[in-house]
Amino acid sequence: MSHRLLVLVLVLVSLSCTRHDASTAPPPDARTTITFVGWGAPEERQVLEEVITAFEQAHPQVRVIYTQVPGVGYDYLNKLRLMLVAGIAPDVFYVPDGAFGELVRTGALLDLESLVARSRAVDAKAIWPTALERYRWNGHRLHEGDLYALPKDLGPTAMFYDADRLRARGVAPPDPHVPMTWSEAVAMWHVLTFDDGGVHRYGITSFPYEDAVWSSGEEVLSPDRRSWNLTSPIAVRAVQWCADLALREHVAPNPTRLGDSGGGGRELFEARLAAMHIDGRWMVPRFRQLEFAWDVAPIPVPERGAPSITWSGSVGLAISAKSKKTSEAFALVEYLAGPEGQARLTATGLQLPNQRELAATDLFLQPGLLPRHAEVFVLAAENSRPAPATLVPNAFWYDVFTSFAEEVWRGDRTAASLFPEIKPRIDQAIRRRNPEL
Repeated sequence: MSHRLLVLVLVLVSLSCTRHDASTAPPPDARTTITFVGWGAPEERQVLEEVITAFEQAHPQVRVIYTQVPGVGYDYLNKLRLMLVAGIAPDVFYVPDGAFGELVRTGALLDLESLVARSRAVDAKAIWPTALERYRWNGHRLHEGDLYALPKDLGPTAMFYDADRLRARGVAPPDPHVPMTWSEAVAMWHVLTFDDGGVHRYGITSFPYEDAVWSSGEEVLSPDRRSWNLTSPIAVRAVQWCADLALREHVAPNPTRLGDSGGGGRELFEARLAAMHIDGRWMVPRFRQLEFAWDVAPIPVPERGAPSITWSGSVGLAISAKSKKTSEAFALVEYLAGPEGQARLTATGLQLPNQRELAATDLFLQPGLLPRHAEVFVLAAENSRPAPATLVPNAFWYDVFTSFAEEVWRGDRTAASLFPEIKPRIDQAIRRRNPEL
């Protein structure tokens, strides 16, 4: 082991064995101690610690040491990878659905199928199928086979809009139950795009190409997941429509200026430089701090009657395959994924609960708070899907695609001219990196 890696491992050992306010001394009681690592903002840390305290009260024989890695994405994932390689994985940890394939393929995750089947706290039939299925693996294909994680949440996306801006521009708010068509939406975004005392304001920040493709009746990958499917005329039209919102209609900024995470779009919406923005339920606590009225609506569809199929994110709760305390670890997982833990987490406004019935209650809808039409997220969840990158264990193909797609977003190439050219490279990346398909 290199000196640099050794230093990182020692830091992670300290991280995994220390609670932010706890002594490093052994617990004075006979409880079984398990470690739990996740990520999130400071307010989410406080919520998790409160839920863990409730769990410990219900399970007095178990002590949980919870560590939160600040932020999200690769910072957390890289730390988790190091812990797994070093053999110091936490007993329980968050698994982003986009990294599930990578982790389950290496054998890092415990098969939970038999534990879930015997659980009295978790009813798999009560959980959104789209949330549950993204954590299945049969040794060859994702979304099939045994469960290797339980969803902590489901994060469907919706179209946030600045209600005050719409009112000032004389625009009626979108219907909360019937999606607008693309033509209706573009007409609205034109009214909401204008120069205001030297400041340019847009109608929308951007439009997810996946949603456009799915709602048009196409798929990103072929049914056997061995080839890339965005060369069909319908798919090409859908992707080009997304690009043309900036390039031809000028109702959105160029997507290349928003950053890989889309965070720039959120900031435009918060600064009232864009009247509409597509994002997930997790943005609700943050947007509740804004000083203008806002709400949510369904994501527009190509034509009347087409389904509004949206991308949704999710975080799984997994147990290390090398944990020596699987009974206690699963007790925590089933508590967090079960009715009591879900009720506590849902009350924060941060997430749509993993259970369908709970999502229909005031605990999630939270009348009197923004958004006024929180049911939009429930309707979105019905037709939501995981990101295309979750379809195969190794998603290098997605990196290949996104690097080339910049040419379409910039307007250097059209989707019709570029996509047939890059298809062989993407297909090769899929097959070479996923030989089990």
